[in-house]
Amino acid sequence: MYSTKLIYCIFFILLSIYYCSSTDDIYKEELYIRPLSTGHTYFNLLFTTVASPNILKSNIVHHYHLFPKSIADTVRSNGVSEFHVSLTQGLWRYDHWGMPIVGAPPGAEVWAWFNPNEQQDVTSRWTSFAHELGGLLCASLNFVDSNVSTSSPHYSFRPQSTLPISKNLHQDNSLVRYAVLPREIVCTENLTPWKKLLPCVAGGSNHKGLVGLLDNAPKLYHSTYHSLRMDLRQICANIECTSTQLEFSMALAIVVDTTSSKSDHNEWTFRSIFGSNIAQICPLSSLTNVYVDLQLSQTNSFNLSPEPDYSIEQGTTPIIIYDLHNEKRKNTTFSLSCNYNKQKSVTIDNQNNKFSPPIVVHRYATGYGVRDGGIKTIIKLNEEQKQEDEITLLYFEQIPWYFRVFLHTLKITTLDNNRTEIKPDHISYIPGKDRERPYQLELVIKTKQSILINFEFEMAFLKWNEFPPDPNHGFYIPSAIISTILPSNIKSNYILRSLNSFSLNQSLSSLSDGFVRLYSETLLVNLPTPDFSMPFNVICLGCTAVALAFGGLHNLTTKDFAFGEKRPKIPFRQRLQDLRFRVMAARHALAQRIFRTRPQEQQREHAE
Repeated sequence: MYSTKLIYCIFFILLSIYYCSSTDDIYKEELYIRPLSTGHTYFNLLFTTVASPNILKSNIVHHYHLFPKSIADTVRSNGVSEFHVSLTQGLWRYDHWGMPIVGAPPGAEVWAWFNPNEQQDVTSRWTSFAHELGGLLCASLNFVDSNVSTSSPHYSFRPQSTLPISKNLHQDNSLVRYAVLPREIVCTENLTPWKKLLPCVAGGSNHKGLVGLLDNAPKLYHSTYHSLRMDLRQICANIECTSTQLEFSMALAIVVDTTSSKSDHNEWTFRSIFGSNIAQICPLSSLTNVYVDLQLSQTNSFNLSPEPDYSIEQGTTPIIIYDLHNEKRKNTTFSLSCNYNKQKSVTIDNQNNKFSPPIVVHRYATGYGVRDGGIKTIIKLNEEQKQEDEITLLYFEQIPWYFRVFLHTLKITTLDNNRTEIKPDHISYIPGKDRERPYQLELVIKTKQSILINFEFEMAFLKWNEFPPDPNHGFYIPSAIISTILPSNIKSNYILRSLNSFSLNQSLSSLSDGFVRLYSETLLVNLPTPDFSMPFNVICLGCTAVALAFGGLHNLTTKDFAFGEKRPKIPFRQRLQDLRFRVMAARHALAQRIFRTRPQEQQREHAE
């Protein structure tokens, strides 16, 4: 009987272990590498986890296999349906580097969609979510809930979910929050907690997979561009979309200068960039691929070591692939080295370069003084890729309340000689309120030509306690955001993230949707700033005057004044006689000292 009970117990224990350790979660690791025409190299590390949506339900006991528990708890407690966060240092140069897989503005960017909840409003959940997310990443995201940096866009930042519209009913912009902090920087204190969210990170383990490249990367924070990001959304588990899944993506993108001392020569290795090679693949990953984009192969001769496993064509771009799950690469250290030289016999006209970006955005501030100013945004379309059909641009601006925007000054013109004025199809404008909300401007523009967007603003006077510790540094205006869908004959030339899957493997195997989101430069503008050194000078002067007055007043009020005894008057002849005696005594003492030291010197010379 006891043996039967023991067998049943063991059976149920094994069954529960099997159920809890079910491998429904899918984890992929990918590294995308693209040499750039400026001598830089673009590295994009991508980690994708697909899990069951049951982990977000609050009425069941949850077991986490590969999905990070801290992210699931944060999302579940605040009723978040999907979110995006990025921490970026530097600016992506579209006109020199082309199109990134996913763009990001300088600083911190956060946006989230929330589920409807009658018990708790969206604002309080947004505040709680931003604080918890900032604690997970050791970032200053607690400032995104302020009245300077948060808005609710109408057209931009629609849900990334692939669910049908019938299943994704929550499209009201009151459920979305967008915030940006242009001054936020990225450092190792953000990277360390970010890495700990990955399933294969364990102290002292060699089976870290691609994330092991980040343990001691010497050029990670000496790069021209550096961006950390996380995305969470819901996707369909099958074609009929009868069931759903959660897709969680973590990525790190850097642009490193890999030019060498030789002219027109570039070379790099994993060890020179990341400080180490890939020791072992992650045993929990179902895919570990390294992609090398050879879009410069027509103008440069490449030498890669080792030889790739296979190659594919993405449009007109050759891409070579290293499959680290291949039998011949298992249990071996993977090291990749690349060197390439520019072919002098090939001449390329930059205007006819088919890999030049289809859209380039630049923005700058206008005006002078500290009262009035303006913003001009130039959106250039590639003349060689001009289409017969109009391209639809979605322009979004979020401006702090202390830059008072005048909507009547908004003007959109073409960049040709005619300067034809263009009327936007839709305008969404929410005026800001002092110390309550920022200005929000969204434009839907259809055009075939490059355009110029111009408007003016007035600078507000801040209270003395509203200035930051370095007020003379200036105040930032966040990046302008341009969203569009590239035409079908253009999008095939670029490696872009597909809306169907965050994984690059599926994006390369199918045609991209062509959706791109471009970010302009951030602007630094000086507001009317008082002379904060004047209070310091006044305090110093006042303290000095008080100290001098206090000393004399203290002596007058605390000391007793009394008449002393009158000293007898000494005759002048007596004073002269005393002075004569003192001079003679000093002369006698000096003579004794001289005659005493002279015999000692003679004895010393005789001894020598």
